Amino acid sequence: MARKRQQEIDRAAVFEAILGDLGEEPIESGSAGLPLSSVRFNEQQPRKYFDPVSLDDLAHSIRQKGVLEPIIVRRAGEGFEVVAGERRTRAAKLAGLEEIPAIVVDIDDREALEIAITENLQREDLNAVEETEAVLGLLEVTLGVPRKSVISLLQALYAEERGRASSRKIDAAHREEALAVFRRVGRFGVASFVSNRLPILDFPNELLDAIRSGELEFTKAQAIARVADKDDRRQLLKEAVEQHLTLSQIRRRITDLRKGNNVMAGTADPSTDETQRLVGTTKRLLNRRRLAALDGERSKRVNELLRELQELLSE
Repeated sequence: MARKRQQEIDRAAVFEAILGDLGEEPIESGSAGLPLSSVRFNEQQPRKYFDPVSLDDLAHSIRQKGVLEPIIVRRAGEGFEVVAGERRTRAAKLAGLEEIPAIVVDIDDREALEIAITENLQREDLNAVEETEAVLGLLEVTLGVPRKSVISLLQALYAEERGRASSRKIDAAHREEALAVFRRVGRFGVASFVSNRLPILDFPNELLDAIRSGELEFTKAQAIARVADKDDRRQLLKEAVEQHLTLSQIRRRITDLRKGNNVMAGTADPSTDETQRLVGTTKRLLNRRRLAALDGERSKRVNELLRELQELLSE
């Protein structure tokens, strides 16, 4: 095990590194190379799904360059619990590392949950279901109220924004705290969250699972969720995932369903379906993080293939 380097660091520095300035109250902490065997994950972590291909790519990068950014942990029993950096920790284990650089902070359960939620939101790598759960979780922690009360408050704020009367009296302090959370997240306002994200909570489980696993984009799930018949919805979901249907194709099939036309079960052109499948798979693989993790030879080969594809499509 590498010798631990201890240094004093205040709460503002730790939090600001991933969340921005949250205050000046000091805490004791240090930086160290921790044995991975002593590190466990937080069950309340908002991110539940880790793409195995992306994780493997990160592990490949770590084998070459190491873990460039320390994770944040807190003491838990005789070991440590990950506060921020679970993906890096999982990839480090895959890479065969025995230690991982870490910043050890002394924080309570509430602070740990807030960091975990906000760190994931700021990194923009949650899927729509996890992101919705994370925002609601952050509001629960910030306001100190249960999920049901958070949703009620958001609906009242939504009605207020639109000049509608609400039966719920809004606590002024809660209003400001909730609005501050949305400003800090910076992804959407109360109105867009209530109208576009809260409905996710009513999606059928099979749609939620497809979004969490990365098999289906949120916008496609929104469209499929509007299919009332359970069997039609499941069949459309199956075809959307297997054939990588575009949103326009899904909407056309939903329109045909409403007209009573039988468009399910393999009526599409097989060659078109194969092309759509390849396009969908390639688009998911061609993301900035995965490309940045490629070594020199693999990066050069990818560029060659992309240039060749560009030339073929331009002819």
